[in-house]
Amino acid sequence: MKKFLQIVIAIKERASLSYTAAMFIYMVFLWVFKQEAAPLSMLFSLMIVCVAAGTMQLVAFSDLLFKKLAYGWRLVVFVIPFGAVLTAFAVGFGWFPTEDARAWVEFGVIFIVIFLAITAGIEIYYRLSGRKYDDKLDWYRRSREKD
Repeated sequence: MKKFLQIVIAIKERASLSYTAAMFIYMVFLWVFKQEAAPLSMLFSLMIVCVAAGTMQLVAFSDLLFKKLAYGWRLVVFVIPFGAVLTAFAVGFGWFPTEDARAWVEFGVIFIVIFLAITAGIEIYYRLSGRKYDDKLDWYRRSREKD
């Protein structure tokens, strides 16, 4: 039961962060296109997609299923199913006109750009925080050597 609750909490945290980011991006698009309201179906579908994203993040980027898997393969394990889920919701909830080929291209490009931006941001964050902790560890070791 404890493991189950840990998984639920981890999914909830990831889904909350994803939903907040999705709402921010959606709000910017509403502002750019001078829309005053968001349809309830859009808000609900984004919430479900974010829960799915949180679940897929947990599966792909934790040791829950894959104990030893390279980061590049973890990205693939995440992006392919998430792209499929996102596409299914986009079609099912009418996020864009599916009969328009240009809309499909824009959807794909936006998906790839956002995925690459988030991946780059996470990579930069981990490199910077790792460097910070390496510096603190070096300082600690030097201070211990002096004693």
